[in-house]
Amino acid sequence: MKKKIVSKKGAKKKGGGLLAGALVGGVLGVVAGMLESESGQKMQKNFTKLSGEFLNYIAPQVKKMKEVGEPEYEAFVAEKAKSYAKAKKLSLAEAKILAAKAKHSWKHIKKHLPK
Repeated sequence: MKKKIVSKKGAKKKGGGLLAGALVGGVLGVVAGMLESESGQKMQKNFTKLSGEFLNYIAPQVKKMKEVGEPEYEAFVAEKAKSYAKAKKLSLAEAKILAAKAKHSWKHIKKHLPK
């Protein structure tokens, strides 16, 4: 059996390269996290704004409906989300998210409907 002998100088050099690579990777990870965080926050703000606009768009129409229960409301929201997304040139996934957010507001909207 032959053993490889590595000089201390060679081992030190490889360790330094590994450490430098780890530092560069760490810095890139932090920068990527900051960029993702900023874009994620921007996207969240845009979606919050869109959700508010969508609720303002459907609220008068919901008030005009004679009998509205949760199933009717959910069906109405799904239909209107598709047409709203088409008008605003949103993707199908974004339309589904808008509809889901609007459906979650049913309890709040229900309080403001005429009885």
